[in-house]
Amino acid sequence: METHKEFDEVFRTYYKPLYFFARQYVDDVDECYDIVEAAFEDVWLNYASIERATVKQYLYTNVRNKCIDWLRHFNTRKQYAAQVMLMGDAYYDPHRAMEMKEREQIIEKVLNMLEPPTKDIFIACYVDRKRYKEVAKTMEITETVVKNHIMKALKMIRGLNLKL
Repeated sequence: METHKEFDEVFRTYYKPLYFFARQYVDDVDECYDIVEAAFEDVWLNYASIERATVKQYLYTNVRNKCIDWLRHFNTRKQYAAQVMLMGDAYYDPHRAMEMKEREQIIEKVLNMLEPPTKDIFIACYVDRKRYKEVAKTMEITETVVKNHIMKALKMIRGLNLKL
């Protein structure tokens, strides 16, 4: 029972100062609270092996190390996000984006021209990427019927002379 009282006293004495100490490293309020709580959790788990005279030093060192770890992790995430943004900028081509938009509109028009079940089969095979066998089983038809509907849809698309 004495351990609980000692720990409670340590907690009450150092919690706020440790929070402000963490704020010197980390600008995120919630993260600072989490870091200090994690430091106290470490103290609680190792309380039997920590000398009472060094508990303050143990806590401050633990909080400092956790702050540094958090900053390293934060900087890594920030660098990764910046790299992703750079990659996105390098691959983003406004002309290509406009072409893709036009292509999507053409495909939508073609799909609207198809009638069921040809439309359903075409969507299942080309949009949902299902195999003819799977579509045939789902729709309770033969693979040959699926192939015939696909050929019909492709023939219609070719007849429109559209660039996809």
